[in-house]
Amino acid sequence: MKTLYVTRTAPNPRKVLILLASKGIDVDDMADMRVVDIDFAANEQMSDEFTQMNPMQTVPVLTLDDGTILRDSQAVCEYLDRVYGERSVMGNDVVQRAQVCSMRRIAEFEVLYNLMLAFQHSHPSKAERVEQVPEFVAPSISRAVKAMAYFETLLEGREYLVGEQLSFADIVLYLGLDFGKLLKVKPDEQGENLARFYQRMNERFSIQKMAKAMPTDAQ
Repeated sequence: MKTLYVTRTAPNPRKVLILLASKGIDVDDMADMRVVDIDFAANEQMSDEFTQMNPMQTVPVLTLDDGTILRDSQAVCEYLDRVYGERSVMGNDVVQRAQVCSMRRIAEFEVLYNLMLAFQHSHPSKAERVEQVPEFVAPSISRAVKAMAYFETLLEGREYLVGEQLSFADIVLYLGLDFGKLLKVKPDEQGENLARFYQRMNERFSIQKMAKAMPTDAQ
């Protein structure tokens, strides 16, 4: 059986959970895949067992039946998109796949990763793992906000970044906007189009919505 290692609150593993949910698939109800939740607060990602499987000590990680290990969120999402569900979130033809790739890369490297960089260099929880450089914080946030203005313009009169249906680019942009809240970059203050986009995505894919269902006897 395949095994997916995640945590439910960090952006990169959330890509996987949201991708499957957008295809109508409950990650906790898949017949051929079990889910293992890694507790970062308890440093489970630093255990010898997990480090042997993924020396980078990050999630998501997907192990396949033949022993193949996928250790990168993009790789895991590409695999799951092709194997599960009828509609591709990565794009339905070669042109659309290229368009989704382009939008995804801008959202990821200009918005999400800049905000993650700012968080890593400012939050006390990261001090033991990162040699923090406070001077990185403000420029990283500024670059992310500048990229948000690009998407604000792009979303004028549109619901999605590419075509008429949700794509992986939308998922990554949403995660960037959502992560920005940790740095007091509020999604509803980046323009009317981004506010509308964020609200619609958050209604479907918020951390609370995507959390693992609690057992009946624990509710």
